Amino acid sequence: MMGLPNSVLAEGDVQGLNDIQYWDNGKIKSCAIYDVRGRLKSKAFCRDDGSVEKIEKFDDEGNRIEQSYYNQTGRLKNGIDGWAARRWWYENSRVISEITYDEEGLPKERRHYSESGRLVLRQYRDSDNLDPYEGAAMAMMLGNRNIPYRDRRMRD
Repeated sequence: MMGLPNSVLAEGDVQGLNDIQYWDNGKIKSCAIYDVRGRLKSKAFCRDDGSVEKIEKFDDEGNRIEQSYYNQTGRLKNGIDGWAARRWWYENSRVISEITYDEEGLPKERRHYSESGRLVLRQYRDSDNLDPYEGAAMAMMLGNRNIPYRDRRMRD
């Protein structure tokens, strides 16, 4: 569709592109993809050269379920928060867990939340560059746990 990669397209029947914004040079700046019922399925944000910079995907309730950043050649790249992609899982529109991924598509961190939305479990990939306590000091004080895990796809 209009030169956008398949990763932009959402699952299910796609009605079409809407809310298309263009750069001055005529390339797509951003667009939204809706299903046949008019529900937002994904958004794509592009650079002025036409390459996709960020993709967001949504479930049938309108919750953002995926977000990913790309370099100009279409490969995952880390955003300003230190992850390249993120997925969320919901229960009654409340986030119950999320996973962040690195530029290779490997999990970096998993978080699980209580019914009240408090962080109850944080798992992280063992890495020299990842501080397991960064940003989780309050959760630790509240009695929550950080648990390292090894991704089987990673080499020692």
